[in-house]
Amino acid sequence: MTSKELVQSKELVQNSEIMRRSLWMDAWRRFKKNKMAVCSLVFLMILVLIGLSTIVIDIATDNAIYDSLIIKQDLTDRFGEPSGAHILGLDEFGRDILLRILWGTRYSLFMSAAAIVAAAMVGTIIGAISGYYSGIVDNVIMRLMDVVLALPYMLLAIAIVAALGPGLVNVLISIAIGYVPEFARIIRASVLSVREREFIEAAKALGASDRVIIFNQILPNVLAPLIVQITMAMAGAILSIAGLSFLGLGIQPPLPEWGAMLTNARAYIRDAWHITAFPGLMILLTILALNIVGDGLRDALDPKLKN
Repeated sequence: MTSKELVQSKELVQNSEIMRRSLWMDAWRRFKKNKMAVCSLVFLMILVLIGLSTIVIDIATDNAIYDSLIIKQDLTDRFGEPSGAHILGLDEFGRDILLRILWGTRYSLFMSAAAIVAAAMVGTIIGAISGYYSGIVDNVIMRLMDVVLALPYMLLAIAIVAALGPGLVNVLISIAIGYVPEFARIIRASVLSVREREFIEAAKALGASDRVIIFNQILPNVLAPLIVQITMAMAGAILSIAGLSFLGLGIQPPLPEWGAMLTNARAYIRDAWHITAFPGLMILLTILALNIVGDGLRDALDPKLKN
């Protein structure tokens, strides 16, 4: 390779990085115009802050508040109606529903985020390898992903949890495994469309290894569909965690997870409407907010909608 061609290859790689940064700035400007998406994002950020705050409070008080207000039962004041002292009322064991919902944020929201991030990381690596090398490697990997996708997602999660046993870690594993194929297929499709671009050829001409090309050049350019899929998948993961807890296979009582709260309260729904309404409403609002943010990100990151 001549010195002129080498300089041109370096310029192509640098220009791709500059263009990538400008595209992200344009996407953020378009996203801010979607008022519903911005409001939903603010709502989710508030939930994240609440979840982090409960963790900090438990550490600072050595779980004193958690043990006395979230877990401790008071059967003398069961099914208390919403009032000034207890805004959302009391549950079947006399525990404050509002506090349990706030403390349950870290289980419902953070667990789903952890499971989806793990699935995204594994699926991204699998999809990138499959799309970059193609051929036999691609066929073998994608057929394995098709086998997993052929199984109903919730049935697969139930089977995994039933085999491993109920518990926090096992629920995360079951959800992550179910979402890996979706991320793998999305990343593979994106890699196939990017790997023949000029800046990839320029990176190869500069002598970059396959690992460097995949992680430094290809993956940064396929983050848009990945981010959108993460937000959408988180909504499904929250619903899956709630569903597993509702079936008795997820987070076990007395932990204040929203689905577990619904499970415990369903027997009293006719006697005390509030003990099921508010946890269910939180699940609904959180999933709705994630879907709206996902739609907003999709519209902002879609180059076809740039104008």
